[in-house]
Amino acid sequence: MIMDIGALAARGLAPKEDYSVALIAELDYSLPSTPPAKVEVRGLAAFPGVQPPMFTITEIAILKAELINTRFRVGLKIDNPNPFPIELSAFSYNLYGNGMLWADGADKNVINIRAKSSLSGNVMLLMNFINMNRTLLDQIIYLEDVNYRFTGDVQVSTGIEYLPKFNDGFDVSGYSKVLER
Repeated sequence: MIMDIGALAARGLAPKEDYSVALIAELDYSLPSTPPAKVEVRGLAAFPGVQPPMFTITEIAILKAELINTRFRVGLKIDNPNPFPIELSAFSYNLYGNGMLWADGADKNVINIRAKSSLSGNVMLLMNFINMNRTLLDQIIYLEDVNYRFTGDVQVSTGIEYLPKFNDGFDVSGYSKVLER
């Protein structure tokens, strides 16, 4: 079955634009009186349109409150909207609560996410309250909803040989209940 580029693009398997590709090869038969033969093949090529992963915070839970530091677990859901699996590595992030930086970190573990699926997990954080606004500290202590912002960068690869790894930034925000675990 042959599909045109437009049909592939509609299924998320190619960009909306057509790409013309030419393969040109010169063959040398080593005959002294004849020039090398030239073979040229032209046509349209389908390159997958890669969509970045989408991040969602599902919960923020206090694990252990100490005098100055508090240990948190942040539930994180990562969606892969692509019709092929992706691999995430070199993940770095910042978590803000009510506009103030709570914690940051980086991870180099490889995360594989199947095509058109989601993966949920936890990020463990340590928050220092020394420079924290008292209002925000009270919200956390009383387990109230907080306005969060989660930003960072992630390295994405598709496993498709001719598509190189690329870096993508993310920036999501919303409200989350602070739970005690």
